[in-house]
Amino acid sequence: MIVFLYARLLYMNHTLTATSASLDATVACAEISGQLNVSDFHSAFILIFCSSQYDLSQLATKLQQQFPHTPCFGCTTAGEFAKDGYKRETIVAVSFSSEYFIFSSALVTNLKEFDVVSAKELMNDLNARLVVGQEDDFVPNNFVLSLVDGLSSKEEEFLLNIDSAMSGIPHFGGSAGDDQMLNNTYVLYDGKFHDSAAVIINVHSTLKFRVFTVNHIAESLGKLVVTDADPATRQVFEINAEPAAQVYADLVGKTVETLEPDDFALYPLAVKVGNEYYIRSIQRATDAFHSLSFYCAVDIGIVLNKVSLRSINDGLHEKLSELQSELGKPAMVLGMDCFLRRVEVEHKGLCNETKELHQQYNIVGFNAYGEHIKGIHLNQTFTGVYLSEETHG
Repeated sequence: MIVFLYARLLYMNHTLTATSASLDATVACAEISGQLNVSDFHSAFILIFCSSQYDLSQLATKLQQQFPHTPCFGCTTAGEFAKDGYKRETIVAVSFSSEYFIFSSALVTNLKEFDVVSAKELMNDLNARLVVGQEDDFVPNNFVLSLVDGLSSKEEEFLLNIDSAMSGIPHFGGSAGDDQMLNNTYVLYDGKFHDSAAVIINVHSTLKFRVFTVNHIAESLGKLVVTDADPATRQVFEINAEPAAQVYADLVGKTVETLEPDDFALYPLAVKVGNEYYIRSIQRATDAFHSLSFYCAVDIGIVLNKVSLRSINDGLHEKLSELQSELGKPAMVLGMDCFLRRVEVEHKGLCNETKELHQQYNIVGFNAYGEHIKGIHLNQTFTGVYLSEETHG
């Protein structure tokens, strides 16, 4: 089932960001509404990134009460961030001015049945709705944002199908989190939080923008071959014909029993596609079977590389500096930052450095269980869109 929603308004400014640290949904929504200046700022739509610790049913209701005429989309997270750096158990909201943005959107409610035909039907409808009411010579300058249930194990197939129907439209997104509890993750659409679902937003902007992704892989330090795995559950049982968790523990100098999330962040494994390395992040090690569960697709025969990492903020700073030189000062950078990058930042004491980067480029977004770019499901990347203050054309 696919549900469609469309809105178009026209007024002023670029974006506004609001945050609340209250876990009381009534208080949080009132604070968000006040900061978003709903009486004067004419919003096309609002993105909501929130901790899974909220009463989500109540939060959805309160959001509808505070923003009865503005569609809200979003997801639960593994952390949130805005100008004041990384936060936990908060809510971050971003309002997009209807002077600079129009959109069409869809909710996919059954990821298991979503195929190539469904993807083409969806994108045809989204593109058609985007131009409703526009002048005959209107040319969309658009990108697509995807938000997906981060524990559905359907991200790869869904993203491949969506990408097949994109026709060159830049696409990025993130997988919902749940504060690293690994129990349930949700996306927000039309006043409700949904699991086993995805939100797709097709956004036209008169602002210059660029969709991008960066990681901080330096080089390969050695190769490992997956020799037994279950792709459906993303479990790897054997690497180099040995128990997978034991091979990994030996690699990082620990026992299986003492492996922690910090280890998975600091000592990642990656696959090489063409000339690029893409991290396949480990979710957990299972003591009973000495297997490894991953956040991304794995299969028998995949070659995993142990990789070294460069300074985590350098690549992002370089990319954003390059985009600023090309596109002008940022109105905002909307980003999906893997929660394992956050784990590394906190482990290495780089929170202040990261906060300064957030402030310099007005970076807003959430910590994800996976990042999306051009139909690929990634881990341990920062993926997003750079929105310039300058208008297109």
